Amino acid sequence: MPDGSSHDWQSARRRFLKMGGVAGAAALAGCSSETPSEGGAGSTTSTSGDGGSGGSGDNSLTIPGRYIPTNMQWNSYAPSHYAVVGGRAVYDPFIFYNQKTDELIPYLFQDWTLEGKTLTVTIRDGVTWHDGEPVTAEDFVTKFTIDKGFGYEVGNYIESATAVDEKTVEYALADAYRAKTILLVFNGTWLDTPTHQKFGEFAQRFRDASTKEEKQKVQGDIQNYQPSEPVGCGPFEFDSANQQTLTLTTYADHPDASNVKFDTYEVVYFASSQQKWANMKNDAGIDVLNGFTPRRIVKTFPDYVREYQVPRYNGYALAFNHSDEDFGKRNVRRAVANVIDQNKMANLADPTKHPVTAPAGVGSFVTGTWEENLGGDVSSYDTYTNTEKAAELLRSEGYTKQGGKWYKPNGDQLTVEIPTPSGWSDVASFTTTVAQMLSDFGIEAQKRGVENTTFFGQYWGPSNFQMVPWFWNNSGKTKPFFSLSWILTSNTVMSTLGYDEKPKAPPMGNPDGEPQEVDVQSKLRELGTTSDQQRVTELTRELAWVVNQDLPMLPLIEKVRPSFWNTNEWDVPPKDTDKKFVNWCNYYWPRFGYVTPKQ
Repeated sequence: MPDGSSHDWQSARRRFLKMGGVAGAAALAGCSSETPSEGGAGSTTSTSGDGGSGGSGDNSLTIPGRYIPTNMQWNSYAPSHYAVVGGRAVYDPFIFYNQKTDELIPYLFQDWTLEGKTLTVTIRDGVTWHDGEPVTAEDFVTKFTIDKGFGYEVGNYIESATAVDEKTVEYALADAYRAKTILLVFNGTWLDTPTHQKFGEFAQRFRDASTKEEKQKVQGDIQNYQPSEPVGCGPFEFDSANQQTLTLTTYADHPDASNVKFDTYEVVYFASSQQKWANMKNDAGIDVLNGFTPRRIVKTFPDYVREYQVPRYNGYALAFNHSDEDFGKRNVRRAVANVIDQNKMANLADPTKHPVTAPAGVGSFVTGTWEENLGGDVSSYDTYTNTEKAAELLRSEGYTKQGGKWYKPNGDQLTVEIPTPSGWSDVASFTTTVAQMLSDFGIEAQKRGVENTTFFGQYWGPSNFQMVPWFWNNSGKTKPFFSLSWILTSNTVMSTLGYDEKPKAPPMGNPDGEPQEVDVQSKLRELGTTSDQQRVTELTRELAWVVNQDLPMLPLIEKVRPSFWNTNEWDVPPKDTDKKFVNWCNYYWPRFGYVTPKQ
């Protein structure tokens, strides 16, 4: 998944299926792979001939990017080469959110009131587009209209948006959600659709579209719109781009311009992760480095490189095809869970990977918030660490073991092929471990490495698989309402995985009891709307129990997101700061004056 991505994977999958072919795969390749396969050291890259470009040398904050700057485009809806790193500096977010302190931090949304199913938002004063036009409520209507037109998550919770006046937006909600619940829907959304530019026309076409075909035509036209320069509204504006460096300069008319303590924000192209790591190690220009970095590389960084770690509330999972004759059975899924040792998987990986203590689909297993979300009583939730129980579960379904191999009730050997995108390096490694564990138990398993186009075109898209690696909280949100909604009722789970709208689970605390139908939709609706905290905990426990016992997918690993800062060049917050829990620090900190170049 991409660092700082604003859209979830179910949306990415929809875009892939609409685009088809290589273009769609390229978009998802950029979204999915944390890092290319590890290889040689590579060469360093710098933005100036003397080997340095960041910090006190030229008052520039320098961060690596994945695309050649002259090949970047500035439409986040287009399938590939979106300037995501620069985009988070050029555009402004609706809100910020601190996942540790649970604080909503106003930004473009400055104030809000909630009455029943109506959310009224007041827009920040003094924000203008970089061509001088004011940012108005109509720009937020345009953003919502296009997001909904693409089927993004916001459309699940909000039915319409209306500009009441220049600075007031009124959102009509699908239900009477709690204020924090609905506002968190906007976390990770950036205003990148100026109405007075092309996007206003696109939004109107979505409103006028009366058929599926007309809507798809608008989607295609938006994806084909790929401007080479942005009209932003953030504290940095486009200055120039060459083969190596995207240069952004401070936009003096932004309300936070006085907080920004440096003149230039640079995004420098690196062809490989190895080049980025070597650059940071040698103090050759990079000031900030985000994302997966092997511990063997981190150990080579100088002492002045400060690492911040933030739990992802997401990570590696096995997704089951619930229509499969074997893995569509609850007891077979439970057997698989008992065979796979998530603690061993984490120990074999780097320290940024942590075991999911129990598959529940809520909170962080790094910080323990999953226990807090469940009211502290987690003893009844199965940890699935018993291979004898796995054998018992298979035998209860008529499977038999002969000569160290498991056989189906019809006499065929129980085998499983796990297609895995070969470019997803850590995912591929985890899947290899999973396949070995299953094979050692007697379920003959094989990881099948495939290209992205093959994975999405032949397996994931048409649901042509038994199980595949996926991610257990693609909502991008930390609250149980969102993670449970995603793992139980998202389009990915119900359509691609074929999970039941009303799944069955045994009574709470009795995993071997008779499974009963559970109306998860109704419980989720109440979870998102009730203000009774005791009831919130009760509903969270009930829904997490369904995840734990019926296993729509099997969460195994939680990732920690590392971020590295060059403190030789920059004054930054201390390592234990709560400010690191706002996504991402290199977008958030400069706006509030939390980073300054050393003189």
